[in-house]
Amino acid sequence: MHRAADALPRAVRRDLDDRRDQSLARALRRQYRSDLPFAGVPIHTVVRLLVSSLADPALSPSDHESWEDAIRNLWSVDPSHESRYAAVALARHPRYRAYASSPRATSIYRDLVTDDPTPETADAVAHFCLPLPLSAAPETEVPVMRSWAVVDSEWLRRSAILSQVRRRHAIDRDLLKACVGANLLERHAVVRDAIPEALAAYARTRTPACPWLRATLDGWKTQMPASLARAVHARLADDAGAAR
Repeated sequence: MHRAADALPRAVRRDLDDRRDQSLARALRRQYRSDLPFAGVPIHTVVRLLVSSLADPALSPSDHESWEDAIRNLWSVDPSHESRYAAVALARHPRYRAYASSPRATSIYRDLVTDDPTPETADAVAHFCLPLPLSAAPETEVPVMRSWAVVDSEWLRRSAILSQVRRRHAIDRDLLKACVGANLLERHAVVRDAIPEALAAYARTRTPACPWLRATLDGWKTQMPASLARAVHARLADDAGAAR
């Protein structure tokens, strides 16, 4: 194992320990009802600590393997909510864009999404990491997202639905329709609540968005539960109002 794969996580955990806030950690545990420990360090501080550590060449992963090992170490070894967010921050750091965009990285993202995630970590992977291989290698990654949308994992299905929310004009409408359409009858809030966000992200991208989206929603009328239809239309209306 490359030295950075171990040294970077140790440096990040040491910095988190130095800034530990027990009262905030207790409040976060109550809020999330999670068994995962909290250090009580705000997320923006976690990201800043990671970036500061990466400024030291001795701590910076220098190849794909050490980058992946450091991510997995931060996520799995003596994990806390904050160390796991640091793992996601490392995965999406601009310095490692080439590694993060590789189809090989999708297996890492799958592990982060399925190994006892929190909404923050899962959505950060969906929003910032998954679009990279989708854009770099659509011929392999679009089928992967289609498969995630129908597997027996609420978090993978949510991630597939949200994988394009930041792709803007590069959104693949067929992929969006497939991922949402496969989950119209889903009752689990983790999946259901992602649908309005994903459709609203498409509606924000371009002027011709509304005709396609209206036609798609019309086609789903007999399948989409009334409560979900109301949530979608409310989200679209809220976004339209904010844009005025």
